[in-house]
Amino acid sequence: MTYIAPQVRANAEKNGIPHAPEEVIAEWHVLADAVCGELQHAGLPAYVEHRNAPSERQVGACVSVDTMDGPAGGVYVGWNPGESLTEAVLGFMEPDRLDLREPVIEHSARISSLMDAAINSVLVLAGFRTRDAIEVNDLASGIHVAGRQPRQWFIAYILTEGVLGLIAAIRSCDPSDDDRGARAGISAEAKARLTDRGIRIVQDGLHSLADDDRQELARVFRRLAGAMHSQDMACRGFWAADRSPLELADELCPLPDKPLATAGSSTTPTQVLAAAYLALLGSIDLADEDTIDDDDAATITSTWTETLLRRLDQAPAEDRQELIRLFRQAAREETDPAHKVFAPGFAETIALTEEGD
Repeated sequence: MTYIAPQVRANAEKNGIPHAPEEVIAEWHVLADAVCGELQHAGLPAYVEHRNAPSERQVGACVSVDTMDGPAGGVYVGWNPGESLTEAVLGFMEPDRLDLREPVIEHSARISSLMDAAINSVLVLAGFRTRDAIEVNDLASGIHVAGRQPRQWFIAYILTEGVLGLIAAIRSCDPSDDDRGARAGISAEAKARLTDRGIRIVQDGLHSLADDDRQELARVFRRLAGAMHSQDMACRGFWAADRSPLELADELCPLPDKPLATAGSSTTPTQVLAAAYLALLGSIDLADEDTIDDDDAATITSTWTETLLRRLDQAPAEDRQELIRLFRQAAREETDPAHKVFAPGFAETIALTEEGD
């Protein structure tokens, strides 16, 4: 598809306002569609306005592509208010009754500002890099979208789910009372050996986080633990449901008993979670059969590795690459000799799986 006709491109070049290369414009259009989709996913009315086929003005978030080469080019999002407000404003912009002090004009400007802020918040949460449009184009308004970045909330969510799930799976694998060849399960002492290192990494990591990050990570743990309990309750009923995930969240996120990190801490929640996830998987992988039956170990690790990969399957490439980066970083920072051998292998297994997709 050609976005800019050759003659139009040549004329623009002659006038000193060149268009970006076709492949760059194509990438911007893909980004525009993603931005529009994310805003619609959040419940906001949104549409893409194409340069070569302008659509009729619609109410809501208008996503457009400026094809000019340079920093001012790219994807923009602006808010179109309702028809009645727009007509009222335009009525006071006519030459014979121009009055910029008219309250309805200020009202419209404030609404646009509020909606720009809301749009920006949604896009940042969804992993887009944004800034005020005026920063790159003095004549533009609204939001300029420069690209995508990893969604840290999403990475934190799937890693938290894995940490909770791995610990819960280990603790729920009870010894069997049947001596007729059934697998022995995991003893209380073995459960402690398999989970203690991962739990300690989370607890110590929380103390290394800035206060806002620590509180948010604790909320994520408790929300997911509550969701696990609710799902089990829906399947097995109120009295039979396993309450251990709720207790586990409190165990992982105890009240601080020593000075906490300052706001300038460089540790992030996802770094803590990736290290704990690797530690738990490593403890299972490195354990002998007297600690955990090979079949139990394979079931637990495969279940939660597959869950992690399934969560990533439909995620943007930025999210997948960020998870791989976090696992590789955790592997490099591993200090236990045995775990130091296991961790890089798991990180590269995830990387190869993603590359194979």
